[in-house]
Amino acid sequence: MKTAWTQSARAIVFFCVAGATLAACQPDGDQAAMADSPAMAPMTDSASGMAGIGGMGGMMGAGMMDSMQTRMKMMDTLSADGMKAMLPMHRQMAANMLSQMNSEMQSMNMAADARWKAIADSIRQDLSFMPDMGATELKTMMPAHRGRMTRLMQMHRDMMGKMKS
Repeated sequence: MKTAWTQSARAIVFFCVAGATLAACQPDGDQAAMADSPAMAPMTDSASGMAGIGGMGGMMGAGMMDSMQTRMKMMDTLSADGMKAMLPMHRQMAANMLSQMNSEMQSMNMAADARWKAIADSIRQDLSFMPDMGATELKTMMPAHRGRMTRLMQMHRDMMGKMKS
């Protein structure tokens, strides 16, 4: 049985690591503009003022996606209230990841297929509905959201792999 201190300690460590990661990243002009665009407004956390995780230097790479998967797995171990507290950061990171994926696809003249569009739209809907959810409801829906995020990241890896071949 986990104590409240253990979950709090995990949350503190996560915030420290995430804060250091965010501090090391500088948004590039395109990402900052996209994060501030009306289309991204439902996914931008205006309360935090985070303009985006940029400076990826071209391709997103496996590191960013691996980091997202690790953070989502960690969120699954949190209490419902802990997950609710992590939501603003997750929404921002997920929105930035979607934006980066779209930018990469456009720069490589890759058209999104129907499956890609459907999963990306589902993720955007998740991100827009999550803030209005209660902590328990959020905890319940997170595994399905993580599954959609994982499928989209794998599709992106596959598409980028085909382009390099």
